[in-house]
Amino acid sequence: LRDPDQDLRAMAASDLLDLLKKSSSPFSRDDGERCTAAFVKLLYDAQSHVQNLGMECLGQVVRLIDAEITRATVSSICSEIQQRGKSSESTALSVGLRVMSNRVAEDTEDRVLLGSLATAIVSVLKDTSDLPSDVAVDVFSALSDVLTHAGAQVAMDTDTINQIQETLLSYIGHSNMGVRRRAIAVLGAFVVHVPGKQSEQALGTIFQRYEACTRPSEKCIMLRVLVTIARQRPERVAKLVPSIVDRELGSMNEDEHEVRVTMLLVFETFVRHCTEPMAPRRDEIYNTAVEALKYDPNYNYDAEDDMDTGSEAGEDFGDEYEDDIYEDEEDDSWDVRLSGVKLLAAIAKSGLYTPSEVVQRIGGVLGTSFKEREDVVRAEVLTTYAAMVTALNDLAADSASEMVNVLQQQAPKVVASSLAAIKSYPRSVETKQLAFAIFARLASVKQDILDSSLSDIAPLVSSALEAEDISGTLQTASNSLVKTNLKLDVIEFLHSLAQRSAISNSAVEFFASAKDGIKRNVTSKTFQVPSASFNAATSLVLLLGRASADVGQFVSWADDMARDAASLTNTDDQGLKRSVYGFIGTVLQQLGDKLGASSVDQLLGALATLTGGVNDSPIVLGAFVQAVSQPTALPAEKVAAVAPSVLQSIEPLFRQNSMAAVTVALDVVKVLADYGADTVAPVSEHMLDNIIAVISRTPESPPASALQAFAAVCPSVSEDSMRSITSEILKLLSTTTVYDGQSALALSEVFQVVGRTFPGLASSWKDTIIDNWTQTHARYAKQRKDSSNEAIQVPFPSTMLTNAAKSINALFAGYYESQGQQWSSELLDTIVRAPPKTTSEIALVCLGLRALGYAAAKGDLARSENLAAQLDAHIQSEHDDVRNEAAAALGKYVGSYPDTFSALFASATTPGSGGAAASSRLQAVKVAVEQIVGVNHDQANAEPMWSQIVAYAQSEQGALPDALAQSLATFAVALPGVFVPALVELISSSTNTNVKAFFITTFRTVLADRHLGTECDAQIKSALIHVLASIDDENVDIRRLSLLALYAVIKSKACLLDDGIIGAIEPALFKQTVINESLVRIINMGPIKKRIDDGLDARRCAFQCVHMLVRMLPGAASDKAVADSVVRGIADDHDIRLLVLQIIHETLSSLAAAYAARLDDIAESVKKVQDTKLPPKAVEQEIEKHHAMLRSSVSVLVAMEPIAKNASSAKFDELLAAVADPSSGELAGYLKELRSKDI
Repeated sequence: LRDPDQDLRAMAASDLLDLLKKSSSPFSRDDGERCTAAFVKLLYDAQSHVQNLGMECLGQVVRLIDAEITRATVSSICSEIQQRGKSSESTALSVGLRVMSNRVAEDTEDRVLLGSLATAIVSVLKDTSDLPSDVAVDVFSALSDVLTHAGAQVAMDTDTINQIQETLLSYIGHSNMGVRRRAIAVLGAFVVHVPGKQSEQALGTIFQRYEACTRPSEKCIMLRVLVTIARQRPERVAKLVPSIVDRELGSMNEDEHEVRVTMLLVFETFVRHCTEPMAPRRDEIYNTAVEALKYDPNYNYDAEDDMDTGSEAGEDFGDEYEDDIYEDEEDDSWDVRLSGVKLLAAIAKSGLYTPSEVVQRIGGVLGTSFKEREDVVRAEVLTTYAAMVTALNDLAADSASEMVNVLQQQAPKVVASSLAAIKSYPRSVETKQLAFAIFARLASVKQDILDSSLSDIAPLVSSALEAEDISGTLQTASNSLVKTNLKLDVIEFLHSLAQRSAISNSAVEFFASAKDGIKRNVTSKTFQVPSASFNAATSLVLLLGRASADVGQFVSWADDMARDAASLTNTDDQGLKRSVYGFIGTVLQQLGDKLGASSVDQLLGALATLTGGVNDSPIVLGAFVQAVSQPTALPAEKVAAVAPSVLQSIEPLFRQNSMAAVTVALDVVKVLADYGADTVAPVSEHMLDNIIAVISRTPESPPASALQAFAAVCPSVSEDSMRSITSEILKLLSTTTVYDGQSALALSEVFQVVGRTFPGLASSWKDTIIDNWTQTHARYAKQRKDSSNEAIQVPFPSTMLTNAAKSINALFAGYYESQGQQWSSELLDTIVRAPPKTTSEIALVCLGLRALGYAAAKGDLARSENLAAQLDAHIQSEHDDVRNEAAAALGKYVGSYPDTFSALFASATTPGSGGAAASSRLQAVKVAVEQIVGVNHDQANAEPMWSQIVAYAQSEQGALPDALAQSLATFAVALPGVFVPALVELISSSTNTNVKAFFITTFRTVLADRHLGTECDAQIKSALIHVLASIDDENVDIRRLSLLALYAVIKSKACLLDDGIIGAIEPALFKQTVINESLVRIINMGPIKKRIDDGLDARRCAFQCVHMLVRMLPGAASDKAVADSVVRGIADDHDIRLLVLQIIHETLSSLAAAYAARLDDIAESVKKVQDTKLPPKAVEQEIEKHHAMLRSSVSVLVAMEPIAKNASSAKFDELLAAVADPSSGELAGYLKELRSKDI
């Protein structure tokens, strides 16, 4: 590297770079220092190529050297930059600095190292005069990496933070625009990523300087800093928004161009990121955007104040003459108009206006600017309108109905304005593309929205499809909306327009004029155009197939398209192949009876022959399935003619590892079986073997298509064949686990088809199902009996029981259907009639009860008092499994007949009915509530049921069962508008401790539900302030339960906690972190006195809430309250101290100042813990707990050590020194261990 020959230096540097890239072993200290020194020297080599290699080497070596060498290297580079000043060598050095800081940020996890680089980096900016602008930009980039990734660590060094703030504020007014922009961005990063008071002070300084600005340019700079912050941390500037908006709304009338653009940028940012504070001034903001959009003092748009309503644009769609527009190179008013469009786009997305208002206000004003003379602004206008329609189209149909009506009224004007813009700027391909993007999105909103304008659009479509393929230079704004080619956008529009349920006369005429253009482009040589054309044709054919009008004029077109498609089936373009076969399948299904016989035969022949191998089989056979799936226009005899060859071609697919190939083969079998048993009869036995082989590959979760194919083939198979496979197939299906509704239906369909087609086999299949289940249950019973460890629970084979129960129900549903009878529970009634005694009888009764439960859930179970009595009798069984199944079955039966709920609940809560039977009846109550309220949302029956449960809860004096709390929670989750307020009232009005605890537990159960809807969230939010008031209840158990409810809210629903709620509960919450001496008892245990703290559980819950609060909602609680609780918690119970450690780690940077002010108190609390002595004759458990307590106390010291370095606390320093002293014994050992782990 030191050789005078520049080529040798370059080769040496290149070889070293390759070695560094491959190396994973850390360098020794000597090697690291030598390498980094040499690489830094390369940065001021005479050859730029060598300099570049030096930069890359510095970037690669970072992960191989230790932190001290990295820190020293960065300091060395910074010193070199300062010494060289304006020298050209400074540029390479600054790039090296940027590369190193970036790699430290991205390739290492050492945030302490990264934060320590800030001092050296900021010194370059602060102490170097006349720093070249490109060097300054690089140094700012390095500083940005440090602040973004290690802001918390930088915040520990007060001097460095002050220097950074002072330096950034001095640079944001720099004369060089590049430097100024980087300084603004870094100042924003400072406020966003540096926690605590430093960033708050910086934000305050920025705002003060903004308010004091007298020069427009300086004001714009400060506002751009605030914009940078608002984009990343909007909550930091939200409180400043109203005053800024009030102050600046009048600035739009100023002549200063920079002020106008900056104000629009500010309003756009605030609307996007601080929407709520902007709501009161929304109309003024909207008017400001409109004025900006119309701001063009140097041009006259023929005094047009409304959308162009002309429609003469078609003939010159492709003309290439020069645009006759006014141009002024010094005119920068376009920037104001562009900013106005962006502000309108932000307003459209903000929710400040209803959807219909967005269309009327924003859509209306955008439409008047489609003829904007500047390409970039016009593209933004058209893009914004298209994006607006796209966003509104995503709304639910019920909330968008008014919006759709407004949009339909506006659509003709939008089309006319779009066509006028195309006519005015015929050379702008992008304008044409965006116009068709708008048309496509309008067509997606409502199927007939463009019908009145289709005659105007038709000539443009024909012209575009007939023209040569052309592409334009796209503006950034439209890249996400339009295709790479104009034809693709036109074809996409046709595809969208055809996505409708019915075709009008105007649409028929439109597609009649466009169909030849679609056909012409299926043979285009331009990428994606042929496949897009076939896709559009497929949509059109689907529409024609649904049409009630005469579509005879399209038949010859479809016939020609079919021949074109047949000629392209062997294409190598997979995308085109999928589109071609998709069209073939669709045209045969929809128009198979109208196409020429030769075309049908040619297409069916293409689908019946697999020439492209296994990879093409899903495409080809998928098209065949589409073509023959009923209802289809194909004549049945045509399908029957090709069925043998198709069935023969799919035979090899069953042996493939490709699941896609196997699935499509199964689909073929299924659809052909729908044409009658004779269609698949010749190969049915063999196909059945193939299907069973597929199921046997994954018997636990066979594909739904395999089960459906099995059911489809069954009617074509002989009864003897079915009898021969009974044992095998039922053994496979007995272990199946169904994860989706389609598979569940398919599994039931298999048994229903067998029962319907082979009624003579129903009994033997039933016996086999029962035998398989009985054997499974016997193995389970034996495992449970043989288990010597009571802590290990042998799982009940619930999945197998589910399969057996559903299979029997479906089997006899088919059997009764074959006999022309209604489904009956007679068989199941017989099974559950007698109480079980043996293991096999228990298995049989469990099967019968589970099957009855499923029948009840489906509504198939007839009302029967005898059956209800039988179910209740089994609830009193001595066998747990029987009781559980009986409870579920009885609950579902009552769920089918809500008028029986009252009797069930009465029997479950009758005094003296305790024990296992009472618990099972309560479980039946829970199942019934879930069925009636949770599933059916039956409010009429829900209200008396709620009243009955509440009345019972209020009458009880003892503890209430959790099953009832879970039942009541179901009411609140399913019907929140009715029952959440009712639950809150019960919590607030209850005076009995047990009753109030029960209702709070119910509320906690509601919070635990992971699928709460928005209505339930809204009701919970309005209820929180009332429920959480119980945190300050006089009863400690109520306080504990309320704190648990708060913990659940913070953890899973933190968004419901606004500043008002947190402010209301904060005093009570932190009050619970204080030891309540009135709850402390001393128990004499012989010579030993034991301290019992009855408030410990509630206090632990309070600290859990504090921890979750600072984690999920940082800054929500006051710094002082959190710091005070930490000081208290350190000297509290060991479990609480562990929580306090977590709180410290979550808030170490944000509350650094608060902790620094309390270091003396923290030291005293830690000392108090460490002075605790073991009781005489302590047992092993007490000794272990004492050691853990001492270790956790040292952990607090280690956690606070970084703060203590920048603060002054004699007590803390003295305690830390005493702990570090080897004479402190185990404390010194803990300190050394914890420091090494960087805790």
